[in-house]
Amino acid sequence: MLVTMELAEPAPQSILDQDLYKFCMQQTVLEHYPDVIVEYGFINRDPSMRFNQAAFTQLQKDIAHMEHTTATNKDIEYLKHTCPYLSAEYLQFLASYRFNPTVDIACSMDEMGALELKIMGKWTQVILYEIPLLSMISSAYFSHVDTDWNYTGQLEKITAKGSQLVDASCEFAEFGTRRRRDFKTQNMVVCALSQLHCGPGQCIGTSNVYLARKYNMKPVGTVGHEWTMAIAALEGTYENGNSLALRKWHATFKGSLGIALTDTFGTTAFFANFDRQLASLYAGVRHDSGDPFQFIERVHAHYTKIGISPATKTIVFSDGLDPEKAIRVKKYCAKYAVNCSFGIGTNFTNDFLCASDPTKQSKAANIVIKLLKCGDKYCVKLSDVTSKHTGDACEVERAQTSLTRLGLLD
Repeated sequence: MLVTMELAEPAPQSILDQDLYKFCMQQTVLEHYPDVIVEYGFINRDPSMRFNQAAFTQLQKDIAHMEHTTATNKDIEYLKHTCPYLSAEYLQFLASYRFNPTVDIACSMDEMGALELKIMGKWTQVILYEIPLLSMISSAYFSHVDTDWNYTGQLEKITAKGSQLVDASCEFAEFGTRRRRDFKTQNMVVCALSQLHCGPGQCIGTSNVYLARKYNMKPVGTVGHEWTMAIAALEGTYENGNSLALRKWHATFKGSLGIALTDTFGTTAFFANFDRQLASLYAGVRHDSGDPFQFIERVHAHYTKIGISPATKTIVFSDGLDPEKAIRVKKYCAKYAVNCSFGIGTNFTNDFLCASDPTKQSKAANIVIKLLKCGDKYCVKLSDVTSKHTGDACEVERAQTSLTRLGLLD
């Protein structure tokens, strides 16, 4: 294991301390919608999570420091050689990219400690804020509000989790940047996963590009809901939003990054769009909400119906996983002869016990930043779990009504 000094590295002022998929989406936006103005909003799914003044002050300071975060020549060279699907034109854009938080971000805290945060600007400019901001919010909260925790046993815990997955023949990646307790925690996690013993399974990488480079791991990722949400809004169609998003994504990446996200408007609407031609272009699909076992059955049935062998495709699972659940899901995939892999986030990077009473779990943050508007159009997400629906209430209702009328919403 690496020495304590290396694991204690402070959060880097690096543009690569970011999930890979955000760079990939920035490239597609630059290619297809370079001039669209968007708005994002912060959503706290746990109202009991309140800030205090010290936490808010740290957050403001961290946000202000973003203006000094730029891509170095070393960063660009790393991306050029490690991620060949990122185009030369895009890397040239990223080399000159600058955060402008004073203009792009509005952040405030009310008298009860509730945080309000909006991000507004050209989509190509503001798309990279989401992951760093979520990380900063979590770090500030657990540094100044909920401090009843410590790092005791974290290296041993993550090593045990990783070994359990490896021994169960699971292929998995670390997806914990947005929900990490702090950078030190994720640094520990990726360090431990990079040194797991050889076995029938393996850790195939991390979503965090900085840590992938640091520990010589593969940076991995798929695509976010915002891509399909935005295209449906901009093109004025929930019925065909999935297919348009998938075709534009493939036009950019030509088969690389070929995992299709299924639950932006519910899986029924997705499968209606995912015809044989599209399914042939993509290596598989991602499950991010709803019952994973029913999803396996639906995926198997859909591929079989359109004349594609399910055994040639992969399901990536990324919804609230821990090792035990991942292993159960893998066994069910084997029953249907479907390949699978797992993206595990919160359970890796925000799984702590209370320092004052180690029999109690220290509650992780449940926070997201979602796309709210593209131009003057509202953007919505209709998850397979109703509580995860996001967007303007009237537009959510309109989308539900439209898809229900077409028989595309369960």
